[in-house]
Amino acid sequence: MLRCAHTGDVHLGRAFGYLGEAASAHQERLKRAFRRVFEQAQAHKCHAVLIAGDLFDSPSVGRAWVALALEIIADSRMPTVVIPGNHDPAARHPFRDAHLPANLHFLAETGRTRLNALDLEIVACPAGDEARWEAALRRDSNGAPLQIALMHGSMPSAGGQGAIQPDWIGASGLNYVALGDWHSPQEWTQGQTVCWYSGAPEMILPRQRLPATMCLVELASGQPAQVSHAITGEARLPDGATDGALDWDVSPYTDVQSLLHDLQTALTPETVATIRLVGRWNADEPLDLPMLTGQLQAHCLWLELVPAYQVGRLTPTTPFEELLMQRAQEYETRQPQEAQLYREAAQLSLYLLRGGRL
Repeated sequence: MLRCAHTGDVHLGRAFGYLGEAASAHQERLKRAFRRVFEQAQAHKCHAVLIAGDLFDSPSVGRAWVALALEIIADSRMPTVVIPGNHDPAARHPFRDAHLPANLHFLAETGRTRLNALDLEIVACPAGDEARWEAALRRDSNGAPLQIALMHGSMPSAGGQGAIQPDWIGASGLNYVALGDWHSPQEWTQGQTVCWYSGAPEMILPRQRLPATMCLVELASGQPAQVSHAITGEARLPDGATDGALDWDVSPYTDVQSLLHDLQTALTPETVATIRLVGRWNADEPLDLPMLTGQLQAHCLWLELVPAYQVGRLTPTTPFEELLMQRAQEYETRQPQEAQLYREAAQLSLYLLRGGRL
């Protein structure tokens, strides 16, 4: 039995500009997640670590990021296989000019590499070399007992084209295909060949599945690979979120501050939240979503508020608002066929007068 840890799309060196002031703290989470990959691999008694491309966010990442990656890999003493991705292409990969530790196998071109100590053969299919992939994805009858592929590219999705065709996987006869490029884990097993995207080990973009994980792969000759998942990332969805979003009923609230207080309790510095505001907003003051977002953003990693609520009927509270309503009622009387239009216009006017936004 051979155990491998499979990850990819680490994106060391990513700036996370879209996170604003939270970017620096999330870079630290990313460092911890990469270190956690090797800690989990050791805890689960893995024999090797597979990194399916995009270890770095770009070829020009700072030297400190490259040094960190090399230090973590070297300290693990585990055989570690890395291929280039589309963010860190082979021709300019940071490992090209680096002094690599003995346990690191950097496979820059499509081809086969045998790790004799593990009875393992690896077919490397790095990004940028797609024309050679189909021919390379074949079991070698004279090769090692266990044969896997390490690839960085996309499967067809939503009717679009992909660099990888699923039937290549099924026809390969390989024990396992480790994919990189997609940030959420997803299975693409075809026939007897088990195939997975590991997903990124930490949140890279907020729409990926959270918490982030890595794949733990058990390989045995003549048996399908067994895949499980270990958590590596710290970013989390809020409690109760389904399909990546949390529904929050605004109907019980009579003012914005109480809603703001309760929303804040659902957030932590690690929270990645899409919150749908549902129900009927009955308070006199309008819901100002940009204001709410600005107040809440400091309490979480990333936040999106989605307006899915209805505004309750507003009643006039000032002499000017009362005059406005009277004028609307006069027009309703004069043109009863347009009465609904005037009522809606009056409600919209009250909403805007109180600071509401379209």
